[in-house]
Amino acid sequence: MSLTLGVEDILSESVAKRLIAEYAPNVQILETLGLRGNRALRRSLRPLNEIAIYQRPALIFTDLDRPQSCPPALLRDWTQGLTISSQLMIRVAVLEIEAWLLADRVGVAQWLSVAASRVPDNPEGISDPKRTLIELASRSRNRHLREAIVPRRGTGTHQVGPGYNQSVGEFASQFWNPETARSHAPSLNRAIIRIAELSVNPMR
Repeated sequence: MSLTLGVEDILSESVAKRLIAEYAPNVQILETLGLRGNRALRRSLRPLNEIAIYQRPALIFTDLDRPQSCPPALLRDWTQGLTISSQLMIRVAVLEIEAWLLADRVGVAQWLSVAASRVPDNPEGISDPKRTLIELASRSRNRHLREAIVPRRGTGTHQVGPGYNQSVGEFASQFWNPETARSHAPSLNRAIIRIAELSVNPMR
């Protein structure tokens, strides 16, 4: 089975590919659309829906971003006026994809060389998971990771370090344990359940 993937950025793509490889290994990602942020991904919803109708199943990963919102409300907002194909699956990370990574507390702590007690035990309950991950990296004993993930002083509007996506993406691809993380991130657990269903009951 092949599918088209829609994501906000390179990091989300790394997480999505890891989850599909782990829980739906018989599924091949044929192409990835988006990769230019939340608004661009939302604009891609219609073409992704058309791909799901006429060509192959499609899977979208996006972030909730706003603490006051919820996945059903986001989906209603995104899909208003559009009949969604049964072959299009949309999964929403609460609040950001970084929360799913932080849910593997031991893995994050070992990767960043920080105490596991510093990693939040309720990552979907914190207001800014990305900022939390950056703050943890700022305490890391690994200089390479600190310089890659933490934004440099005097860089103006840059909110992340120059190697953020690459470094965090490598963690997601190689070291992250989603099976552990799903116990501490309900939206991740729901995503894993749906992805695993692809191997047993492929979308038609």
